Amino acid sequence: MKKIDPLNAERRSKYADYITAALSFATSETGLQWPVATIIIAKNYLKLAGVDEIVGLRVYVVDMSSPVDFTVAFPSYCEDERRLQTAFREYQELHDFD
Repeated sequence: MKKIDPLNAERRSKYADYITAALSFATSETGLQWPVATIIIAKNYLKLAGVDEIVGLRVYVVDMSSPVDFTVAFPSYCEDERRLQTAFREYQELHDFD
């Protein structure tokens, strides 16, 4: 049975545009490339948590407190790339989603 996408086309487009802009911002700010293993971590109550992937990144669900509803993650061996996460978060602080 095919999984039903909980995002309508407009909402999926908003998420995709926002995430793409944040990824680009982080790349520009750091001069680093995103690791291939980068994923999206989303809080379990978001509709985003119901999709398997967006903008080519797998979506994983978490149930924990955090000041943001979704963020990016990658394996711990990508130590230099952690600056990308900081820049991604900076984008989120500068630009509200919605």
